[in-house]
Amino acid sequence: MAFSRFTSAISFLSLATTAFTAPLISTNSANVLERRADGICAAASNCVPFTIDLTWGSVNPTGAGARGAILTNGSFPAPALRLKVGECVDFLVHNHLDVDTGIHFHGIQQTGTPWSDGVPGLSQYAVQPGDSYMYRWTADEQGSYFYHSHYKGQIMDGLYGAIYITPSDGEETPFAAIDSSAVEKLKLADAKAEPIFISDWSKYTFDQFFAIQQAGNVDIACSDAIILNGFGEQYCPTREQITAMTPVQITNLNTAYTNKGCIPANTPQTQGNFTRNLAAIPSDVYDVCTKSSSGKNYTMTVDPADGWAAITLINPGGFALLKATVDNHKLYVYDYNGRYIKPHVVDQVNVANGERVTFFIKLDQQVGDYQIRVANLGLNQIISGFGKISYKGSKGISSTSVAAMTYGGAPLGSVVAFNPAKAAPLVPEAFSRTADKTFKFNLQKLPKSTDAYRWSLQGNTAYDMSNDDGTPLLYKDPATIPESDLVKKTNLGDWVDIIMQTTGPLAQPHPMHKHANKFFVIGQGLGTFNWSTVAEAYAYNASMFNFDSAPYVDGFTTLAGERTSTWTVLRYKVEIAGAWFLHCHMHTHFAGGMAIALLDGVDKWPSVPSDAGKTCQGSASSNSTWNPSCYCAASCAANPGKAADGSGATSDKTAGSSSSGSTSASTSGSGSGSWENGVWTGANSPASSDNTTSYTPSPSTGSYSNSSSSDSAVKTYTGAASASHVSMFTLVALIIAALSL
Repeated sequence: MAFSRFTSAISFLSLATTAFTAPLISTNSANVLERRADGICAAASNCVPFTIDLTWGSVNPTGAGARGAILTNGSFPAPALRLKVGECVDFLVHNHLDVDTGIHFHGIQQTGTPWSDGVPGLSQYAVQPGDSYMYRWTADEQGSYFYHSHYKGQIMDGLYGAIYITPSDGEETPFAAIDSSAVEKLKLADAKAEPIFISDWSKYTFDQFFAIQQAGNVDIACSDAIILNGFGEQYCPTREQITAMTPVQITNLNTAYTNKGCIPANTPQTQGNFTRNLAAIPSDVYDVCTKSSSGKNYTMTVDPADGWAAITLINPGGFALLKATVDNHKLYVYDYNGRYIKPHVVDQVNVANGERVTFFIKLDQQVGDYQIRVANLGLNQIISGFGKISYKGSKGISSTSVAAMTYGGAPLGSVVAFNPAKAAPLVPEAFSRTADKTFKFNLQKLPKSTDAYRWSLQGNTAYDMSNDDGTPLLYKDPATIPESDLVKKTNLGDWVDIIMQTTGPLAQPHPMHKHANKFFVIGQGLGTFNWSTVAEAYAYNASMFNFDSAPYVDGFTTLAGERTSTWTVLRYKVEIAGAWFLHCHMHTHFAGGMAIALLDGVDKWPSVPSDAGKTCQGSASSNSTWNPSCYCAASCAANPGKAADGSGATSDKTAGSSSSGSTSASTSGSGSGSWENGVWTGANSPASSDNTTSYTPSPSTGSYSNSSSSDSAVKTYTGAASASHVSMFTLVALIIAALSL
């Protein structure tokens, strides 16, 4: 968000098209299709039941003050759902909130069940207060996914839970490539992979947060904490420590970080050329930092006898792209955004909004605790969150523990980061060399707008969140829905190219997510995409594209660029008819309008069952390899509403609250620590434990993993189409824009 606000304001002057925020279609319901009579509940269900009860409660995950949040079965985050490929689930939602909602199953294809995608205004009517709604769908692909609210910005109020789907019998796995002598141990570790949600956290609910943006006319990218599975602390480094960690890029802006470590709201280079009302912004949004008094950090206990452990990092956050390391442990990445990939051995993983990255760690260190460090990836704020891996029998932080990055996210020594551009599928997927249809979008701030928080995916028009309250597009005759800036149509079997141009001269990356089936990332480059189609560009220079080992994913982050625009090309086959979103998963951008609707397969438009959403749960049990007796043993006693089987959890309808704000694994208490000459010395770095560890913050911005190497699955092209070449250091600098600055 940073410099692009300023530079976009300049580019706005050259646009003749009037920009506006528009509804998708008329709210007239005359074109609603007749729903088919053969309903979902016509026959007995053989699906796995999974029930969640949504209530509003008080949480205090950082120990710095309570706020309201959505509790799922009395917990935050929500309980995990585990299935095996081929199984179906009857996912029942009881809405005890005072507001509407809808649950999306992020990454689930919804083959044959487009009415279960969970998007109010597209695939269903919103679930109103006091109502229940059942989603039935089939787990047809292995991988890590998650469910979350898709009603306006509700996800920022804590409604999200993990979904883990184990592979079918005989499916090829990457385990032998990691350690051929430990395939069975790796298989078990994979089956019981620990989901860890890593996210920015604000003391304000989404409604409050968005209202502050509107009142101050700013695009906020300043958080109170980074939390892991609902646990965290607010550390509040001193002015001296913040200054010591300030990179030169911030100094060059003739500004300084606030006491919360954020770029000030009145910085024109980062906020853009908008008229702001700074007096309307509460002081604790950007400036006042409140240190935790009783915060706790997340702990994952492991048994070294297992040999290996698996972790899935999921970012449901509002705006912060994050990076993570584990002290003393290499990360063996083998699953990225819902797909087994050829393994990568790295020190650090970057996790953008909506992304899931799964990796093994080898349990070969001495018994003790080892920090999980999660730092902000951009320069909009200096902030980190912490958890720990605790070996069974640990007495505290290991004396041999060595950090890979500082509190400010700077690397300590040589750090290898996972590059999603190299995430080639384990089993190659064939796809068409040609496309039947091309859509070209321009990702940027909404032109001609006076609102700093408005965004456009199409380039001229912003999606209107009020569509969440309208008649779903899936329920309408697509022939009556005109194509527009916000609605695109395809036929079943089409191969579709989506060319996304990100406006420079400073183009920030956007984590894009497509609902329904996955897409191939066939190319990225710096500069302007000067062709109407991929075919034209390929004829000019075939090396710009990769048709051999392209990542096959449901989400991917567009390429960033400094002093240039960038482009990214996605290709997918229309296999599942329905109304689907394509949108940025930074929720401040999504709420600001960065989304369009894809009406796929309008020639074979599905008929919605007459009883879609009706409750008729089955009673089957999941055959997934791992069915833990409890989602998180350390906190089950505090959450009696959950069933023993995590795959079929049920709950009473008690409106619960959570003082800790989580049902995660065991926690470590808060203890002493101090900053001395820029070095934090504390027991849990900076949270607590019995032993001490230390590290030195550094203003260094570190290294950037270039995606243009010869073995890259996505080729970053810097030839004739590019306005300029970007150095490794520059690519780090452009991460300034990567977060919503």
